[in-house]
Amino acid sequence: MAAIDIQRIREAAAGEDLAIETVDETGSTNRVLMEAPFGRAPAGPRLLAAARQTAGRGRRGRGWVMEPGRSVAFSLAIERTVAATSPPPSGLPVAVGVAIAQALAPCAAGLRLKWPNDLQRDGRKLGGILVETRRGAGAQSPIERLVVGVGINLFVPRDPGATIGQPVTGLFDDEDGPSDASAQPMVPETVIGLVAAAINAAARRVLVEGLAPFLAAWQRLDALDGQPVVVLDHAGVAVQQGIARGIDDSGALLVETSDGVCKLSSGEVSLRALRSPDGDLA
Repeated sequence: MAAIDIQRIREAAAGEDLAIETVDETGSTNRVLMEAPFGRAPAGPRLLAAARQTAGRGRRGRGWVMEPGRSVAFSLAIERTVAATSPPPSGLPVAVGVAIAQALAPCAAGLRLKWPNDLQRDGRKLGGILVETRRGAGAQSPIERLVVGVGINLFVPRDPGATIGQPVTGLFDDEDGPSDASAQPMVPETVIGLVAAAINAAARRVLVEGLAPFLAAWQRLDALDGQPVVVLDHAGVAVQQGIARGIDDSGALLVETSDGVCKLSSGEVSLRALRSPDGDLA
C-alpha cells in the first residue's frame, strides 16, 4: 500500500492553511478527529487522510466501502468558540456538498447532489459526506468542533460481497463504463487537497453568512428536485410519499405531500427516489 504524499495534498490545497496528517490505516478518520482532546483555544483546520479506512461510516452508522488506490477517505476538523446555548450550525452539509461538487466539476461532468449528503453522477453514488459536531467543556463559551468526513470513489468499487446495495460510480469512470485505473487524470492526493480546500473555505463562509451564498448552486445541482420520493424513518420504513421541492434557507428539504409541504431535517429521514417495478422513476 503506497503512502500518502502530504506535499501533493498541500500543493493542491494551495491558499488554505491546513494542518495535514496521514495514516496508512485507521478505522475512521472522523472518529479519530472527533475523539481528539480539545486545547485551550480553538485549533486551526486539521486534515486527516487515510490510505485505508476499515470502519468508515456514513449517516446513522452505515458503512463506507473503501478500496486503497480506487477511492479516497479523509476528514477535516474545524474549531470555533460558541455560546453555550447556541445550536449547532444548520446547513453545513448542504454548503459542503456544493463546494465538493464545484471543486470536482472540472474532473467529471454531470455531478449532482442528493440531499442531504450524497454526491452523484448519472444517478449513481460517487461519494458521501458525514458532518459531526462535538463541544468541549466551558459554561460560557465552549469550543465547538465540526468534523466533515468525505469518501469519494475514484473508480467503481469492486464489491464481490454485494455490500454496497446501490448503484455506484467513480470520479474517473467514463460514460462507457469503468476506466483503467492507470489512466486516471490526477493522483488521489490532488483530489484530497482540492476537495479539502473547498470544504474549508465553504465552512468558513457558511458559519459567517449562512446558506444564502450556496442556495442557487444547490438548486442547479439538486438531483431530487421535482422527483417523486419516499420518506423513510430511522428503521427504514416508508412513512410518506411526495415530490421533492428543493430546500429552504436552513437546508431543510421541502417535500410536497397530500397534506401539504413538509420540512425535513437531515437528522430525521433518508430519502429514496420513488421507482416503479421496472426500475424507472414513477
